[in-house]
Amino acid sequence: MLMSAVLDPSAFDVEDFDELYTIQVEDFLRGIWRSGVLIVDSERKLLKELFEKAESLPGTGKWQRLRILLTDLLKEKSKRVVVRLVSLSNAPSVDILDLARHLKVHTEADILVVGDKDFEELKFTPEYNSHIFPLSKYRDSDFEKERQRYYDGLEPIDTLLESDVKDVISRSARFTKWLRFYDAYIGSGDNTSHFRKGIKYILDIWREQGFFATEPDIGSVEIFTCSAEQIRDDETDSAKESKLERNQEKHQKVVRELVEPLSEDFPWPIKLSVKDDPDGIFHARYLETQHAIIRIDRGFDLFKQNGEFRRNFFTLNMAESSHLKECRDLPDADLDGTS
Repeated sequence: MLMSAVLDPSAFDVEDFDELYTIQVEDFLRGIWRSGVLIVDSERKLLKELFEKAESLPGTGKWQRLRILLTDLLKEKSKRVVVRLVSLSNAPSVDILDLARHLKVHTEADILVVGDKDFEELKFTPEYNSHIFPLSKYRDSDFEKERQRYYDGLEPIDTLLESDVKDVISRSARFTKWLRFYDAYIGSGDNTSHFRKGIKYILDIWREQGFFATEPDIGSVEIFTCSAEQIRDDETDSAKESKLERNQEKHQKVVRELVEPLSEDFPWPIKLSVKDDPDGIFHARYLETQHAIIRIDRGFDLFKQNGEFRRNFFTLNMAESSHLKECRDLPDADLDGTS
């Protein structure tokens, strides 16, 4: 669901920031804020040049708005993907456009955004001609059309081609170094094989498409859920003991039938976090990555018995970050009877 872009500083080399150009720039920056990431190098060369371009913009009127937008975007870690380019890391001096081009090719980013002059030089280069665009015409780009389509919301996944569903998951997880699954119902211990199949489907795509997923010591997976039954303070000791026993049994079942098989299938550590949720805030289901939050309408039981997708909606929902932190910060469920 996220679109990836490399932004060359030449895009801001404009003598006259007229109203139309201002609109193009603002649309691009706001588009990345909403549902995109910028790719930069680990040496911070591109980032440094972009910060300097932002500082060079006038601090009044329409320019001030663009200056603030660009500066805030560059500072926001969740909007940046930092990539090390081994082939260029030892070079004493690298042309910034060459660096941007290398980042585009190396990461297979969706677009390289440049200034008009550089666009004229690169537009007939085979590896760029369909994935390079001048910032001055950004609104007309296929990149923006595709970004808007994802941002507006997709049809239910059972009506999409499987390749489109895979693309949605791949775009959400391609540049992340970890995944978090949130589904309160997993802790019930019911349908563990169904949850395992759905989560495995997502992890298979991450292993295949993830830019960092195969690097040594990179990658972690955490599954957040709730205990099967809520134990209340006002219950009798007998009721509490009975619920505790059932919660322990359900937890062991989830570990045995979900966590352990997934740990055998994948190279990353997979952690199960079972939370106590007395106020019932943990309800909706989500997939969270470093750069995206996807609301999974019906949870991770994705498939029917015949292998087709169930009716389900994947919705980009970046505003839920604080809610997910609340869920993570819930107290751990008492599964050993010590509380």
